Amino acid sequence: MKIPGLIKEHRSLYIFLALLLALSLFSCAASQTYWLQLRPDIAPQKGSTGKLTIGVLPVQDNRPASQRLGQRLLSNGQEEPIRLKSSSPSQDITAILLQLLKARSIRTVELTGWEPAPANLKNLPEEVDIAMAGYLEALEVEAKSSTFKTEIRYLVKLSAKLGFREQGKVVTRTVEARPEESVISFNRQAVENTLNETISSALERLIVAAISKQRIQ
Repeated sequence: MKIPGLIKEHRSLYIFLALLLALSLFSCAASQTYWLQLRPDIAPQKGSTGKLTIGVLPVQDNRPASQRLGQRLLSNGQEEPIRLKSSSPSQDITAILLQLLKARSIRTVELTGWEPAPANLKNLPEEVDIAMAGYLEALEVEAKSSTFKTEIRYLVKLSAKLGFREQGKVVTRTVEARPEESVISFNRQAVENTLNETISSALERLIVAAISKQRIQ
């Protein structure tokens, strides 16, 4: 003889397990988007750069898609997009560049409408020694997750036209960084940190290129 209360208890358990399974399947099927924010990653700089003043044009974004960075590929083949939280990465990177220059005690002048060509150097403000027109060529994050680890690859490519008023020259410099890391699990904040470190490092290389050429000449 079956006990009615026991039947109800089993039925409730079955319903609970079925709901739990459905929720689990839905969670696996739902695609997650990882949003990353661009922000400065600046270490204090030692040494003085004298009375150098750099004029900075807003960084131009030359990429075809401004917000999409890449994706995370899960072990089941599902793709989860990795995107920028900002709608204007060019403004973000320009702000990072200005803060990096400030950390080096380099005076800056924000330029508008200056075309980076030798003939136009005479049109720069009088106090500007070097003009910098930056371009964002590539910004990518690709992750591939397996059961026990996640492989992450970054790509940051920046270029700049550097105008030297005294020498009457405009030169082009390009920097590229492709760091890779293997982690136990995908962590959005850690990925954001690494991306910002890579961007700041690439911008620093452009700054050093400008300062070094100015000192040599």
